[in-house]
Amino acid sequence: MFLRVAASIILCVSITLNAFPGIFRKGDFRPALFDSYELTLADGATVDFSLSGGRAIFTSDVSREYNITLSKCNTMKTVRTYSRGGTSFDVDFSSDMSEDELYYVTLTYEAFGRSVDNGNNIIYKSGGNIHFWKSPNYEFNLKSCEEMWTDEQSLRECLEPQNDVECDDPVLIGYSNQICNGAKDDWEKVYRIYIYIATEMAYDNVEASADGGGYQDSAVDILRDGKGICEGFGNCFTALCRAQGIPATVEFGIGMSTYDEMIGYSPSSDDYADHAWAAVYLGDKWYFVDPTYDMSRYYYGDGNVDVYEDLTLYYLSPLESFSNDHRILDADTRHCQPSAGRCGDYATYELTRDGTCIISGYGTLDMPDEVNCFNKLVFAEDSNIDTIASECFDDCDLVTSIVLPDTIVRIEDYAFSTCEDLEYVYIPEGCIYIGVQAFCYCDELSYVYVPDSVYTIGEWAFDDCARLYISVPSQCQDFASGYDIQPFYIDYR
Repeated sequence: MFLRVAASIILCVSITLNAFPGIFRKGDFRPALFDSYELTLADGATVDFSLSGGRAIFTSDVSREYNITLSKCNTMKTVRTYSRGGTSFDVDFSSDMSEDELYYVTLTYEAFGRSVDNGNNIIYKSGGNIHFWKSPNYEFNLKSCEEMWTDEQSLRECLEPQNDVECDDPVLIGYSNQICNGAKDDWEKVYRIYIYIATEMAYDNVEASADGGGYQDSAVDILRDGKGICEGFGNCFTALCRAQGIPATVEFGIGMSTYDEMIGYSPSSDDYADHAWAAVYLGDKWYFVDPTYDMSRYYYGDGNVDVYEDLTLYYLSPLESFSNDHRILDADTRHCQPSAGRCGDYATYELTRDGTCIISGYGTLDMPDEVNCFNKLVFAEDSNIDTIASECFDDCDLVTSIVLPDTIVRIEDYAFSTCEDLEYVYIPEGCIYIGVQAFCYCDELSYVYVPDSVYTIGEWAFDDCARLYISVPSQCQDFASGYDIQPFYIDYR
């Protein structure tokens, strides 16, 4: 997935000041489906966070000192800080809260010799009682996370190298070992990796604002350059963890970076991923991390770097709090949930556990938007598919090779756009049309032979395919005019 995050997304909710209060009327906030959830601290200790009446109750398995900060979500203004200690304590939040306003609750403690913040916990008061805020993302994310399996085979897959996650690269292994040197356990290793990315690297505002493509966001590239954008940080975190034998994966979805985006977000069938982060398996659970939202350094070009406060508000987040401003669309796992369904008027698909997508039927193939987590595409022998619909395989990140059946006549606009792992595609003789941006941003694509039957190649069909050797017939001489990034080599026949 090629993600160029808009400038607004780089500021995490916790430090954004350009918020817009007053969007919701009183009484519009709704309570979440839960009245408690477990917080996991950086060293693996847990704190149960529950609400009862106007009070918050904290129960930990380890005695330590905490500062608990209550602040308004719309202004980030601190209302009050409470100091507590021990294994069990409660706080009367209600007396410091106004009705029908959202508040952050941040738990600050010491771990690994540093001050660590557990944040993004959102509550509000209504009728004198306090509740967790109901985000429109939580129930959706519960479904999205069903593929985050914990069986031995699935976890082993989350240790293997993938495109842009080069956990077997000697350079990356060297970085990982240096970062984790002396760490006493996996909890400290993962924490060091996260802090390294969030505090030593920089968010590349120049790249985030650029119109062109071709950005290299592999983990090794990010480590060498010292800056990147969200997907690069997700790749880097995942690869550094895997190099230590710790399962991790990149995740894609929607990030809400300001107060108005968070409370005004309305799910839509047109939703597409605009942000990336990661998940890591520690102990016996998957946790979410977003180093971009905790990034303390921002690069503005010409050596200019602005430095902000170190934060860990999005480290080891439980699904309950992570869902407040993240909608999880896909985890970059090689396996997928077995399922089947329609993918056109006369076509069907079947997904197998190992990530194979089998296409049957005839006519136009039009995959549902949410079906993109497979790594192998197979057409049944008796299929008779003639058209790949617009955006059919857009953003199918894991597929590396595609052999289209000889029955294909048309490849419509954006059909394979942003298939980042795609290295080879076979286009059969008989195909007459390749649409606008059909293979745009397929930055691993290395070889394509366009048959003589093709008379139309749409604008930017192979733009931003910097490694591509492409052979095209003479009638398509000007197909690459206006490209941001030309193919590596064009063979005109």
